[in-house]
Amino acid sequence: MLVVLVYFIRGTVLPWYLHVPYAGWILITVLSLSLGMVMAIAGGGRWHLSWIIVLLAFAASLTQAEQLNTAGSHWLGLALLILAVGPVVLNPVAIGLRSAAWKLTISGLVSLTAIFVVWYILHLPNFGAGYFSSFMNQCMLAGPIAGMGVGIALARALHGRSWRWSLLAVLGLVPLVAAGSRVAVLATGAAVCFLLVRRKPALGGIFALLFLGLVCGFFLQHGTDETSGEAAGALAHKGTVNSRAGLWQSRIEEFESSPVFGIGVAMGTGSGSEVEEGGAIRVEPGSSYLAVLAMTGAVGFVSFFSALGLLLFGYVNSQRQAGLDRDILNVVGVFLGVHGVAEGWILGFGSPLCFLFWLWLGNVGDAALQPARARTKRRLRALHKFRPAQPALRPLATGD
Repeated sequence: MLVVLVYFIRGTVLPWYLHVPYAGWILITVLSLSLGMVMAIAGGGRWHLSWIIVLLAFAASLTQAEQLNTAGSHWLGLALLILAVGPVVLNPVAIGLRSAAWKLTISGLVSLTAIFVVWYILHLPNFGAGYFSSFMNQCMLAGPIAGMGVGIALARALHGRSWRWSLLAVLGLVPLVAAGSRVAVLATGAAVCFLLVRRKPALGGIFALLFLGLVCGFFLQHGTDETSGEAAGALAHKGTVNSRAGLWQSRIEEFESSPVFGIGVAMGTGSGSEVEEGGAIRVEPGSSYLAVLAMTGAVGFVSFFSALGLLLFGYVNSQRQAGLDRDILNVVGVFLGVHGVAEGWILGFGSPLCFLFWLWLGNVGDAALQPARARTKRRLRALHKFRPAQPALRPLATGD
């Protein structure tokens, strides 16, 4: 899938060495998303009205944007992304595209996690920013990838009873911790606890207690011991200081300044926002949920979480006989749900995590529809089975 490949490349250091300007990568991303959207819509079918309302609610925030061109271009990119892989278009072609992109993405997350493990063991150089980044552009992306890779590997280990997947689930913790992303570690712990409690309740309870003990121990140390281990050195160096407090406060103040429609997609006025040389605003929201609140206001916030709640309600009610595919969806969903508290990628259409979120949401919507389709087919078969027999036509009697 072209879209998956584009987002993977954007997350690496390759664009730095290709010397393609930022605007060029935006254009490449928009073109790939446009192709995906056209292919999805070409299949016909119906549209999910609640998510169309979400897109319109996000568009309403443009009326308050300080820089309409920047906000409008980011909204357009986000709309293309949601239409291409999100839970909007409902037809066999769109569902097939989302499924293929999801499988490729999951394979990529697991493969990257294995590469990160080898990269760290061999002490290869880090080309990106931050602590352990491998060949990704920053450690804050390598950490989440490793965290989700750990959860996916564990899900496959539990279903396949494979020692190889178990080994990857354990070794994947090394690059996760070495990346130094505290929220990624917490999100991984939450996802693993959720999975184990569902599949192995006793083991899940023990792991949850151990993980809680580790978190409490980390806080008790106050993050001052930087010699606790090479891999854990990044986390120890960061300590327990909430580096997101200023960003969260700024997002709340931005919402208060424009509570109905927000300040506009990709706009920011407080901490975490800066104006680049070309005049464009660059924002680090610090939270996906507060970004939705500040940038799109009460209208966008309510419409987004209402549509999300309805979709998740249908998904939860449809997974009574969950298999491996559902467990992987659950693991990634729990991870993203926790990670979004301290990282703002939901509205950033250029972010690989933004792409992953909307692709995940599209597949969750498709999974929620499957049981209903199965029940419909069973009812049709039952009606066909018990259909009254048609009287047979007797041959006309002929005289001898």
